[in-house]
Amino acid sequence: MLSHKVWDTVTLFLIFLLSLLLLLSVVQLLTSGRIVAGLSQVTNRILNIVFTLSIGLMIIVLVLENGSPVRTLAWILVLVYLPIIGFIFYLFFGRNWRKSRIFSRKGTEDILNLQLHLLTDSMHNEKHIRFRNPLVVKLISLLESNSKALLTTNNEIEIIPDTQDALDAILKGIQSAQEVIHIEYFSIANDEIGQKFRQILIEKARAGVKIRLIYDAVGCWNLPFSFKRSLKQAGMEIHPFLPSPFPTISSKLNYRNHRKLVIIDNKTAFLGGLNIGNKYLSRDKYFGYWRDSLLILKGHSVISLQAIFLTDWYFVSKQNLLHRYLISEPEQTSDTDEIIGIPVQIVSSGPDSDWESIMQVYFAAIANARTSIHITSPYLVLNESLLMALKTASLSGVEVKIILPAKADHYVVFWGSRSYYTELLQAGVEIFEYKKGFIHAKVLIVDNEIVSIGTANMDLRSFNHNFELNAMLYDKEISKVAEKQFQQDLLDSRMVILDEFLHRSNLQRIKESICRLFSPLL
Repeated sequence: MLSHKVWDTVTLFLIFLLSLLLLLSVVQLLTSGRIVAGLSQVTNRILNIVFTLSIGLMIIVLVLENGSPVRTLAWILVLVYLPIIGFIFYLFFGRNWRKSRIFSRKGTEDILNLQLHLLTDSMHNEKHIRFRNPLVVKLISLLESNSKALLTTNNEIEIIPDTQDALDAILKGIQSAQEVIHIEYFSIANDEIGQKFRQILIEKARAGVKIRLIYDAVGCWNLPFSFKRSLKQAGMEIHPFLPSPFPTISSKLNYRNHRKLVIIDNKTAFLGGLNIGNKYLSRDKYFGYWRDSLLILKGHSVISLQAIFLTDWYFVSKQNLLHRYLISEPEQTSDTDEIIGIPVQIVSSGPDSDWESIMQVYFAAIANARTSIHITSPYLVLNESLLMALKTASLSGVEVKIILPAKADHYVVFWGSRSYYTELLQAGVEIFEYKKGFIHAKVLIVDNEIVSIGTANMDLRSFNHNFELNAMLYDKEISKVAEKQFQQDLLDSRMVILDEFLHRSNLQRIKESICRLFSPLL
């Protein structure tokens, strides 16, 4: 497999050739073709040979990856019928870096082993806890195997469904910090809310609190240099995630850190789908009320979240801080089978992992559900496995309800999501579109006992490309809290009726079909 640096070099070289060809064409036009006619013919032949060989090589690589046949054929068709555009798009978006290891663990294997060792010691390895629900046991075992997610039980959990309350809780937590604040965000806007966030961080940094911030280089593209400079000048350590000297022509562009996490003094953590900006506080006229969910976690699950942040910090800064923050005196745990607090597993997923951990636990939970599956997500772009699992569950008598937005924030994904409606509705799945504003929460509730809340959407980008972070909660009481909010969201939604949906316009059908064609390429 070729490394990402080789692919980026090839991309730059080909863009150089294209630029040269464009320049020669302009000169030829201005001189009526007398000066560079011969040179242009040679250049065209060279470009044709280079592109033909490159496309042939890419097709061979695609086939040898043994990936999804639909995705493989889709990329082959793009490369054959749109060779130049397809070539560039494949370099940016088509490579399977999970197999070729752009995010190789060769340099971080020791730190990951240390992370597991420290976590196990800190939490006394709570595998002795026994659960009556066999599905819970199965999911715990799955996540221990595919992502080394350790079960924690000494946890207090609060779910906040309102974004203003969520931001207030985060800012209050930051203001209460005494020692250290760790922050990881996909998007921070330079608006009123962003400036308020910045000012509070600066005040805490000047007061002596150690603050580390990871921001996504693409999600924060529009964040001005002055914003970041002011944080550094206040004493904060900040690093972008996967920066590129050529951000518009880099193979890293498609792999983003979608995590939203704040950890206060190694004791309290905030995890959910909320980014920092006015839009997420219902201040955008188009979106209106912005519905999202935030988890506040206290207890041993915070140690798991800290370990994930510190591993990400090592990736962006090469600073190993695991020993400093993971060696702590844990709370007393029981030596019996009694469960103390809410059982939680923190699961991370991304191109650096061997398995699509979050997708796999979703599939296992849906495929083995006994009574109900309730899903809230801003997007619904499914692979064949999840699509079949949802239809099979519904046909088997399991209640399957899905809440999605009634308006689009990303049009391709919005219309692509609607392309799945017909076959899901025909299988008995109930689909609702949120009318109160825009719903951005990412929640899965199974059998009123299992809840997943975090940053991962129910779409292929979250499962395959983004770095995501979810909390799996195994508790009936916390499930009741999540279910109560789900029922409220249903009241604020409109049910999609199959007969009405089948009578939608041909224009909508065309948009759905075209957008769905792009889903295997995501």
